[in-house]
Amino acid sequence: MAEVAYSVVKDLAGLLKDEVDLLSGVREEVEVMERELKRIQVFLNDADNAPHSVRRDERTKHWVEEIRDVAFEAQDVIEDFCFLKKQRPATHKHGCFKRCAYRLCTLRTRREIGMKIREINKKIKEIADSRPKFDIKNIKDEGSTSKVREPHGPYPLVLPDEKDIIGLDEQVKGIMGQLTDGDRKRCMISVFGMPGLGKTTLARKVYIRVKTSMHFDCFAWITVSNEYNLKELLKVMVEEIMEKKSAKELLESNFSDSRMASELSEYLKKKKYFIVLDDVWKVEFWERKQNIFPDVNNGSSMLITTRFKDVADFVIPNSPPIQMKFPSAEECLELLVKKAGLKDVSSCPAQLLDPAKEIVERCGRLPLALVVSGGILSTRSQIATEWWKVAHKITSELSTKEDNFMKVLAFSYDDLPIHLKNCFLYIGLYSEDYIISANDLFRHWVAEGFIEATKDETMEEVAQRYLINLIRRSMVQMVEENYRGGILFCRLHDLMREFAILKAKEIRFLSTEPSADARRLAIRATAEENETVILDQPVSRNLRTLLAFRPDSLLFKHLCDGSPKLKVVQCLDNDIASHDFGRNHLLRYICMENSHLQNIQQLSNLQTLLVASIRDEDIQQLRNLRHLVVSEECGISPNALSEAKDLQTIRGLCAGEWIRSLPSLTNLKELLISSCTESHKELLAGSLIKLKVLVVLRLKGDGGFPSLCTLSSLDHLLWLRISTTGNSICKLNGPAPKSVEDLPPNLSKLSIKGCEPMHYPIEMLGKLHCLRFIKIDEYSYDPSNDYEVWHMKHGDFPHLQVLKICYVKRLQEWIVDKGALPQLRILSVISCHTLKMLPDGLRHVSTLQELSIIDSTFARRVKRDTGEDWDKIKHVPLIQTFNDD
Repeated sequence: MAEVAYSVVKDLAGLLKDEVDLLSGVREEVEVMERELKRIQVFLNDADNAPHSVRRDERTKHWVEEIRDVAFEAQDVIEDFCFLKKQRPATHKHGCFKRCAYRLCTLRTRREIGMKIREINKKIKEIADSRPKFDIKNIKDEGSTSKVREPHGPYPLVLPDEKDIIGLDEQVKGIMGQLTDGDRKRCMISVFGMPGLGKTTLARKVYIRVKTSMHFDCFAWITVSNEYNLKELLKVMVEEIMEKKSAKELLESNFSDSRMASELSEYLKKKKYFIVLDDVWKVEFWERKQNIFPDVNNGSSMLITTRFKDVADFVIPNSPPIQMKFPSAEECLELLVKKAGLKDVSSCPAQLLDPAKEIVERCGRLPLALVVSGGILSTRSQIATEWWKVAHKITSELSTKEDNFMKVLAFSYDDLPIHLKNCFLYIGLYSEDYIISANDLFRHWVAEGFIEATKDETMEEVAQRYLINLIRRSMVQMVEENYRGGILFCRLHDLMREFAILKAKEIRFLSTEPSADARRLAIRATAEENETVILDQPVSRNLRTLLAFRPDSLLFKHLCDGSPKLKVVQCLDNDIASHDFGRNHLLRYICMENSHLQNIQQLSNLQTLLVASIRDEDIQQLRNLRHLVVSEECGISPNALSEAKDLQTIRGLCAGEWIRSLPSLTNLKELLISSCTESHKELLAGSLIKLKVLVVLRLKGDGGFPSLCTLSSLDHLLWLRISTTGNSICKLNGPAPKSVEDLPPNLSKLSIKGCEPMHYPIEMLGKLHCLRFIKIDEYSYDPSNDYEVWHMKHGDFPHLQVLKICYVKRLQEWIVDKGALPQLRILSVISCHTLKMLPDGLRHVSTLQELSIIDSTFARRVKRDTGEDWDKIKHVPLIQTFNDD
């Protein structure tokens, strides 16, 4: 409970600071409010650090609830006043008469606001005075003395492996035997068991193994969940199962649901498919959708996971389902110590084994509970007393009952520092199994006021550290790493999400359906009947955050127009062409990538804007903007960005004279410019080298690009992509590098398309120790018989994980010495027709997990057992080959 009140108090203090000019007339009362709330904030922090018994004490809970409610009132009334002030006529644009008329018209409202502030101050004083009565003053003394180790620095050195569940190898082997036994009849397998035992992990292991087996030519993973909407799920099936072109045509056809299901079924009749249906809750789903998946005796297979045995039996009535079993005590102990940050049980200090075994028993040998408990241990010192404290805090009442398992999640949540609790709850706004962009999440947190910059870190870097902490605690799952070794995508386990929503609703943090007092709302309304119901519901005037998944324009307008205090709006998968945010002056974050917005020049608080296009008159007024992303390439005037000094991200603008203003944007870290031409080469070169904190640079067009040598002074540059859009080869502007010192020193990701090879010699790139990703595409380059040999020597590309070479016609021979490419995981070779063979040294690259070849010649050379190059790559788990004829 304390986390919401604490956050509101902190956010209110920031609001009072930011809106100092708007609070004239009520300054004294507001300053009294701020002082009293800051006093209370100290005790809120103490309340959060108190033992579980104290936090659950009814007196403490009641006191914190009172603070939360009055803090909500204070936030609402201050924002009402700020909203009113922002509507006043500007001094330089309007005459004295209009300003006087405005003051007279709003006099009553301003007096009412002043009275409300005085009433709130009276409530705050009463609550503060009541603290001794509730015995709140002593709670800190009873709190935990455990020392929590918080990770610092912008990025982690090691991220946890999400393949956490142990004891599944035999089950995976058994399922694989059924799927690949050569029977032409469709194979149906169902898996059931209580939450947290690893059903989805088992299915994922099988899914990955099946994709490497080359037994099927069509794969799809479909998450059903308890919240599924048949219309939406059908769309997801089309997108997941069909090829992109076919899926796009079908989704744009405006067919009825039954016609679309029929088309999908016809498509699958021609495929030997393997489809996973994960987390099926109801037999109704299979009754209504089983006809989509045809059985035409071609060896297709399906795997279904569910919590419920009756669902498993119904889906496959003639075959016994697989029941998930609890792992052994030894396997559980191994999992726990690994999640606690140790290598294995053998490396665990002897004094820690007894508390670790106790935790295993108290968690009921439930894998997810052990993962979460291990995450807590990872923040503690490796001292027996610290581990015993964790063991004793996990209730001994735990059993295999699902509600008791929720107690472990509650314990892990209670163990979070107060500044992480709201960050965790916020992720519950996203739908089940939704893959969340980490950068997107950071910007939400910043807009919500959850993040404060430090002396050495930006708010976004602090947010990255917060997310890393949640992942290390196993509260959040990492999906994909970025080019910097940080987080690119993440998600919540479905049980974690269930807990987050339950907790968030309990403390009035968020809502999943409209209500008169909702402050954050996540809503999915794709069916017409759902939208009609929502349109009939009251809209909260105090709504701050709206995440809308595929709403229509009428519903979206209804929600936004009725919520003047909105700060965050994200509209996902929408077809809303246009919207006017003229009533939402407090907005800080807008994500509507398919929409053209009106009146956004009035949104002076806006920090993040993701839209289809933008106008000069809009952007010139957005002086607090930090991130600008335009999905439809557009141009702006030379001075449009001159006042946006806080900009960190610019994506999607066409090259033009505005590039001259880039050196004044001293905080710029990410830049994507399109439509570059030779006429821009001096502009680009002269401006880009002055962006000393630039991390990401992406340029596309017909030419004018600076050479790598020109960019060598950019020490922070990690990701560089240069891409030509024409069919002619592009000469980079600047000298070719003569040594590795002529290249950006910390480059981690490099993507080059259609440029002269002399500017990125492979032997020099191999000496860049930070490189993790390289993609070279020379589709338009004609070597004119100037062929070459690539020789990757021992120690070259020490950290490279992904290498993609496309249409490299100059490459005739490729040599890889033993000790080169020691961390390579993914290799793609596409239409390199002059290359005679794969390098023999690939047999020594033991880390290689995925090899993709699109080349008719190499498709024959890597054929299993008989191909000339098969012996070099037979150790690679996933090999995909395609003809390019």
